Amino acid sequence: MSGSQPYLETLERSAGRTDATIQWARFLGETFGTTGALNCLRYYEDLGWISSLVREQMTSYLRGLSLGEIHNKRYDEPTTLDYPLESLSGTLFSAHAQSLEYIAKIRGDDLEEHVMIARMAERRVERQIDEEETTDEPNEMVSIIREEPST
Repeated sequence: MSGSQPYLETLERSAGRTDATIQWARFLGETFGTTGALNCLRYYEDLGWISSLVREQMTSYLRGLSLGEIHNKRYDEPTTLDYPLESLSGTLFSAHAQSLEYIAKIRGDDLEEHVMIARMAERRVERQIDEEETTDEPNEMVSIIREEPST
């Protein structure tokens, strides 16, 4: 991770967030098993989704799960996601996308807002590309590349 802060730095103790944290720990345990869940937490830390403190706190939650809450399904079984991540349903990434939803909920963030902003930016870029392709004049970068070197 390049110098920026983790998305989720700590697990705050409030009723809604504690409930989401416990649900996330159960999800990780059921989906990946104990070892897999611990590996996922390290992966999420490497991605910058969580801090090392959150990884340590979640490890404590995972240790508190009963055997019945550990590894009831396989991580590669299709997961059905709701909006805004529904496009990832059934993919191998869907379980991690579900984790991201839990992380956003614990943080008190609106993941839907972030996805909408990203989709709007993507559409804006597509429109700009389409507009550049329809004009006969080359864009500035193409002009710079095509210029003959001064002699």
